[in-house]
Amino acid sequence: MSAIKSYFKQEINPRMFKIEHQKPADFYLSNWQTTRSAVPLLILRVVLLLASLTIVLSSLITYIVKGKFRFWFIYLTHWGLTSILLATSFAVAVSARIYLRGPISGEYNLPWYVKIFWVLCNIATPFAFLITVFYWTVLYSAGMEEEVNHTLDVAVHGINSIIMFLLLLSSSLPVRLLHIYQPLLFGITYMLFGLFYYLGGGIDRLGNPYIYSVIDWSKPGTTVVVLLITGILLILLHFFTTALAVARDAGTARCFRKSQTVKPAEGMPLRQPEQVETWWKNTRKADPRCWDRA
Repeated sequence: MSAIKSYFKQEINPRMFKIEHQKPADFYLSNWQTTRSAVPLLILRVVLLLASLTIVLSSLITYIVKGKFRFWFIYLTHWGLTSILLATSFAVAVSARIYLRGPISGEYNLPWYVKIFWVLCNIATPFAFLITVFYWTVLYSAGMEEEVNHTLDVAVHGINSIIMFLLLLSSSLPVRLLHIYQPLLFGITYMLFGLFYYLGGGIDRLGNPYIYSVIDWSKPGTTVVVLLITGILLILLHFFTTALAVARDAGTARCFRKSQTVKPAEGMPLRQPEQVETWWKNTRKADPRCWDRA
């Protein structure tokens, strides 16, 4: 119980609104690894990027072939896919930068590209879960399919969540409760877009005067209720994402509690074995117990 109180005391602090973190290595190393190599996450992130790129391109091409290209950009699902594509792209960029140029020093503020990566993940992860839940529980049962074939429909509204789940689970990426404002701002932006799209006479790809039948601004009362419920669900899914990150950290701490994880100072190069060996020798002299595993 004290651990829970300590967690909330730390998280519910005004400074946690900021996009800063004292351990830059959390953005390019995994709790699951016992080395400081950027390669494992780099490889996985490339795979996730290729998967998200394949889904986005497949969806775009089908809309282009059907002559519906301009309607691709009106759906929340495709906004979410775009955020996933950007998140995985920046994930690869961060890992590649570390692999090629060495780690980021913890003495300074996070670089801009790491901050963008973090914000994109804060937005894309809960929205991926939201899109999957909302689509299969509300829209699909109402007989609506956003994609022009069922197989792609499953990929767009299912694999999207798997991609972000793997991106979160495989890394040490921090998720903060007070960063809820980031996905909420994204959601409010889309809500305003939908409203102005309706006021401007916009239609969906089938010619209906709305984007989603359950969010029809000609019925403002029902629409507001649906949006409020969706907003509450988004908040809950952000908390769920936070809980996943906490469970990930607790699980890896338990799995590796008897081993010595190789994570020296942030500024130490990743690909110079002689320096790593020097660090190990110094560590062995300071605390021989860390060699019990060997």
